[in-house]
Amino acid sequence: MATYRDVQNLSEDEKNGLKFIYESGGTHQSLFWKTLGLTSAKGGKIISKLVELGFVTKEAVTFEGSKTYAISPEPIEIDYSLLMAEGHLSPFISHQDIDENSSEFTQWILSLPSLEDQSP
Repeated sequence: MATYRDVQNLSEDEKNGLKFIYESGGTHQSLFWKTLGLTSAKGGKIISKLVELGFVTKEAVTFEGSKTYAISPEPIEIDYSLLMAEGHLSPFISHQDIDENSSEFTQWILSLPSLEDQSP
């Protein structure tokens, strides 16, 4: 199973392709490269790499009278420890922008030792 860290090692085209596949819930290879404005060869190479890394699966199908591949997303393993700091949820996981120079963030950092003392 692919991990979130594997995503970081992809090229920009590969990341864009992976994003498209996940957001669409799957696609056909012919639509993949056309939608992303790639050549069929480049699209095929990206799909092959994503299959090799375990991000997607591909299955031979006929679509609109042509042979192509159905590309389906696979689950990505997420390391939830990346959301933690000293055993507590990091404030950086919210949808809000957090200024790391803000007093709220500083207060959260300073509270970590006291929060740890309260742990069971």
